Amino acid sequence: MPTLRIAGLLIAGLLLSIAPAWSAPCLEIQSVRLSADPERNMAEGGRLARHILGAVPPPKAGQSVGTPMFADRRAWDVAWQALTSHPGQLLCGDEIGSTQYGKTLGVQVPSMLCEETDGAGRCVRARPFTSETVTYVFEVSGPPEAPAWILGTAYPKP
Repeated sequence: MPTLRIAGLLIAGLLLSIAPAWSAPCLEIQSVRLSADPERNMAEGGRLARHILGAVPPPKAGQSVGTPMFADRRAWDVAWQALTSHPGQLLCGDEIGSTQYGKTLGVQVPSMLCEETDGAGRCVRARPFTSETVTYVFEVSGPPEAPAWILGTAYPKP
C-alpha cells in the first residue's frame, strides 16, 4: 500500500510540473510596473493617488477622513523600492482563484492620516506618522476583452 501512495504522489508531482503555468511574478508584469507610477495608475484603473498626500485622487475614490496616505510622492517611491527589492516572488495569475492579491511588508516611510477634506475629495489637513507597514494590492483591471494585472493601490499603516 505505501508503494501505491508514493507512486501516486510522484505522478501528481509530475502532472503539476508539466501543467501550464499561468502565474507570473507580479513585479515582472509590464502593466504592474507601469501602474506603479501614480500619474499612470489612475488611467489604468488604480486608486494609488487616493493614498498620496497632494495627489489628485480618482473621481470615485476620493481621500477621506481617516485615510492613511504617503506623505508625498517621494515617500511612495521609497515604499515601491522596498517592495521591488524584497526577496521572494509575488505571484499574479488567474489560477490562484482571485483577481486581487495583497502583500503587506514592514516598511517605514513618512505618512499622514487625513483629518479634513475639501469639497473635491482632497485631504487638506493631516496628522503625520511613520508607517510600520505598507500594504500593496495587485488586481485585474481593464475591459473584459483585455484585462491586465496592475497595482490597484498601496497604503501605509501605523
